[in-house]
Amino acid sequence: MFCSKYTFSISEETLQVLMRVEPLMVSLNDNISIPCDISGYNTPELDINEVGVTWYLKTPRTDQEEKVFTFYAGDHIPYRNGTSMSDSDLKRGNAALSIPQIQFKEAGMYKCHVTVTPSDAYGTSVLEVVAQPTVNLSPKEVTIESDKEKTLSCEVNKFYPNLVDIKWMKISKNNQDASIAAEDICIGASVENEDGTFNVTSKLRLQPSLRDNGNVYRCIVSHKTFLAKLDLSTTLIVTAPRSDSSILIGAVVGTIIACIIVLSLGAFVYDKYFKKTPPTVIAFIGNVEMKHLEEAHLHCQISGFRPKPLTAAFFLKKYQNQKEKIYSWNSEKDDIEQEGESAVLLTKPKNFQFNIYLKPLDNGTFDVPCTISVYPNVHELDKAELSLEVSHEAFQTCPVIQTTQLMVIAMPVLDPVLSSTDMPRPDEPLTLSCRIHSFFPETIELGWYKDDDCVPKEKVFISDVTRGPDGLFFCTTRLKLCFKVEDLGRRFRCRANLKGSHQHKESSWKLENLTLSPKLSKIVCEPSVPESGKTVTLSCQVRDYHPAECQVRWMRGFEELTEAAIKTQNSQLDTATNLYHRKSQVTFTPIPQDHAVEFTIEVIHCNRTIKESHPLMLKGFPKVTGIVFNTNDVEYGKPLSLTCKITDFYPKDIQVQWFQDDVQIKKGSSVEEPKEDKNGFFYTSSDLQLKPSALDYGRKIGLKVMHKTLTKSITKNVYLNLPAKSPAVSEIRVSPASPKVNETVYLEISISSFAPKDIRVAWYREWVELPKDDQNEDVPTGENGLCFCTIKTQFTTTESDNGKMFRCEVIHPTTNYCTEKSFILKLNDFSTSTGEMTDPRPINQEVNTLKIECITNNPKAGEDVTLHCFIHGKTADSVHVSWFKGKYPIEDGIENTDCEDESGFISSLTFKPEDQDKECKIRCEVSTDDDFFEDTYILKLV
Repeated sequence: MFCSKYTFSISEETLQVLMRVEPLMVSLNDNISIPCDISGYNTPELDINEVGVTWYLKTPRTDQEEKVFTFYAGDHIPYRNGTSMSDSDLKRGNAALSIPQIQFKEAGMYKCHVTVTPSDAYGTSVLEVVAQPTVNLSPKEVTIESDKEKTLSCEVNKFYPNLVDIKWMKISKNNQDASIAAEDICIGASVENEDGTFNVTSKLRLQPSLRDNGNVYRCIVSHKTFLAKLDLSTTLIVTAPRSDSSILIGAVVGTIIACIIVLSLGAFVYDKYFKKTPPTVIAFIGNVEMKHLEEAHLHCQISGFRPKPLTAAFFLKKYQNQKEKIYSWNSEKDDIEQEGESAVLLTKPKNFQFNIYLKPLDNGTFDVPCTISVYPNVHELDKAELSLEVSHEAFQTCPVIQTTQLMVIAMPVLDPVLSSTDMPRPDEPLTLSCRIHSFFPETIELGWYKDDDCVPKEKVFISDVTRGPDGLFFCTTRLKLCFKVEDLGRRFRCRANLKGSHQHKESSWKLENLTLSPKLSKIVCEPSVPESGKTVTLSCQVRDYHPAECQVRWMRGFEELTEAAIKTQNSQLDTATNLYHRKSQVTFTPIPQDHAVEFTIEVIHCNRTIKESHPLMLKGFPKVTGIVFNTNDVEYGKPLSLTCKITDFYPKDIQVQWFQDDVQIKKGSSVEEPKEDKNGFFYTSSDLQLKPSALDYGRKIGLKVMHKTLTKSITKNVYLNLPAKSPAVSEIRVSPASPKVNETVYLEISISSFAPKDIRVAWYREWVELPKDDQNEDVPTGENGLCFCTIKTQFTTTESDNGKMFRCEVIHPTTNYCTEKSFILKLNDFSTSTGEMTDPRPINQEVNTLKIECITNNPKAGEDVTLHCFIHGKTADSVHVSWFKGKYPIEDGIENTDCEDESGFISSLTFKPEDQDKECKIRCEVSTDDDFFEDTYILKLV
C-alpha cells in the first residue's frame, strides 16, 4: 500500500499533498525529479492561475529552510539554476520539481508547500545523493616463487558517502573461505577527491609456500549503493625457486661448485641460526579511547627477531604516580616452562589481562603476538600511560620503548523523558524533562528533537553539569513548549553525546493525547420568540475538542432538566483538524415560571466544565433589561441616575420597585406611563436618582418588576462599584494644653473623607490602651458623600504621666490604611517641663493583609500540598484572587472561604508539586478595582 511509502499533510478540509516517506536515493550529477502529488480539489484540472507552489530545502548543515523554486499564478521563479516545474503536469495535480546535475550539498529534506485558493497543504521528502564506487583488484594474475613476498591491492574509488567495508578472504584446497590474519592486511585512510567523492586502498601481503599454489584470494567490498556485496578474486600460482646448475657446468667445475656449496651452506647456517636480527615492534593497535566498564582489546606485534631470547615488559603510569611494572614476559622461560602458550604474570592488575606467546617461523626468526584485554575504569585509567619495553641482544643500545595514553569515556545514560502533566492542553505550557547521568568527561552536548526536527535552543534549559558520588557526571535538561493538534502522535526526543563523539544516546516521549476544551456556540432558540404552553427547542454546537469523550447536560436555573427530551449526537471527528464536534438540543414546553429563567448547557470534558446560558423570554411576558448608569464613573456626593427598561408585556398594569439591601427606595424613583408598541404589547422605563455616599459602599441596588403574567417577580441587581477612600487624620488635640497632676485631660482627634464607614481607633499611654470616651457606630457623611467623625478619650493625670508618650492609632481595614498620631505629655507643675506641649509624630504604614502558610507537614513531590493565604478585611466575593507557580497561573485546586468573625477570608490552594519544584515560588495576588496586594511563599520540598 502507498501508506508505507508516502506521507501527506492536510491544513484545510480536503486539499492534500502526497510525497515519499522513504528517502529518495539519487546518484551524483543525475538529472532528477522529486514527486509532489496534489489531491482533494473539486475540479477536473487545476487552474494554475489560482495555484501557488513553493519548494524549500533544509540541509543537515543548517536548520534554516531555503527556497529552491516558486510558482505563483503562472510565474516560475527558480532560486537554484536549472530547477523547473511543468505547467501541464501541474494542471493534472503533479507539482514535481526537476533538478539537473544534482550535487552532494543539495541533499536534505525538501518541502512542497501548495496553495489552491483558499486552501493550502504541504508534504516533505528526503533526498540522498550518493556515488557508487569503482573497484579494481591488481594484479589480476599472481605468480610468485615460494617464500617470496608479493602484495595484492584492492582499490575502491569515487564513492560517497564515506562508509565502505573491505574484507579479504582466502579459498584454499584444504580450507574453504578461510579468513586472513589482520597483520597481513593494511588499509589506508580514505582520500577525498575534488568532486567530494572518496578513494581508499586495501593491501594484502602474500608470502606463500608451494602448498598455497592454487589458492584463490577474494576482495569483498560493501557500500550502500551496492544491492549485494561486490566480489573480485584472483588465483595464486606458486613456483619452485629457479636452479642455475647444469650437468655440463657441474662436470667442468665440480670442484668449484663443491666449494661454493660448502661456503653457501656455511653462510646459510649462519644466516638461519646465528645472525642477529632485531625485532620489529608494533604496539597498541586498537582503539585507545575506551568505554567505562566495557572490555576493550589492544594488540602488540613483536616480529622477525633472532636469536630467540627476548624480554617484553609492560608499565603503567597513573596520573602523577611513578611508572609501575605490571607484566613481564621472557621468551626462553615461556618456551621452556610454558611450552610456548602463555606468559608469566609478575603482578596481577585487575584492569588488565595479557595473552602473549612465542611463534617460531620457517625462516628461523620468531614472532611474538600479544593481546591485551583491558577492563577500563575512568577513575583509574583515564589519561594513564601504558608502555611496552622490548629488550633483545640485537639492540645495540637501550630497549625499544613504545607508549600510548589511554582515554576512558563513559557514555551518557538517559532516564525516561517525564512530562509535567498527564493531560497536555494546547493553551497551557508543558515541560518535558530528562535526567542524563553516568557520563565522563563532563563535556556533553544535548539537544531536543520533534521527530527528526531540531527544537530551537531558546526553548531548552540545561542544568549545570555536576559530579556525582561515583565520580561520574550528571545533569538535567528540560524542554518547555505548547502543543498544537498537529503534534499528536509526534515523538519528542532528547539526544546526548560526549563532545566530539558521533555516537549519541536518546530517550523519547510520544504525545499520545492532547486535551483541547470544547467551544460552545450561542444557544439557538426555536421559535425565536417562544410562548408559554407551546413546544420550544434549544440547541447548541459543541465543537473543536479532543479527546472525544465528554458529557452534556442541560440545566434550568440550578436544576438539571430531566423530564425534557434531550438529543445529543455522538462525537464526530473532523479529519481536517483532527478535532471532534457534536450537537445537542433539548425540547420542552415552557410554563409561565420559566420566563426570564437561565437555561444552561454544561459540557464536562476532562474534569473541566464549560457552560453557555440563554434566558428564556416568553412572548407577552415582561422583558427587563439590565440597569444602566448615566455615567461610567460613579463618584461620592455626585448625582447619579439609574435606568431600567421593561418591554413586551401585556396587559398594561405593571409594578416597578427600587430597593437597596432588600429595603424599598421611594425617594428619587419614578416609572413612566406604559405605552403600546406596534405589536400590541406595552413598554416602559424606570429611573432612580440618588447621590451615592460612603454608606452605599458595597451595597446592592435592585429593581423588582411584578406583573400579572409572572408567578414571581423579575429582579435585576447592580453594585455601584464605589471606590474605597483612605481617611484624613488630624493631629491630637489636648485640653487643657498644660495640665496639672490629678487634672482631667481630654484628647480628641478628627477623621474625615473616608469610605466605607468601618474604622478602628485606639488610644494608648505608651503601650497600654486607654478606654474610649465615645465612638459611635453610626458614622455620619458630609456633603462630599464621605464619612467623618471625631474620636475622644479622657484620663486623670498622675505624676508618672509626665514625659510619657500618648498615641492614637487609626486603622481603615478596607483601604489597608494605618496611621499613628502621638505627643509627649508635659505636666505644668513640673520644673523639668520644657519645650512644646505637643509633639505630633505622624506615622503612616501599610498593613500587610496577605500571609501565605503551608499547612502540609513535610511536603513532597507528587503528593498533595495545601497552602493557606489569609486576606484581611475582605470578603471572597469582593475581590479577585489569583495563584501562580513562578510566572504561570494555577487554575485548579483553589477554594475561598469567608471567616465567621468577618475579619477577612482564607484562600486555599491544593496541588501536586513536581520534582523540579524543589524550591519554587508560589504567589497569591488579590486585586480590587482600586487596590492590589500580593505575597510570595518559597515552597521547600522534603
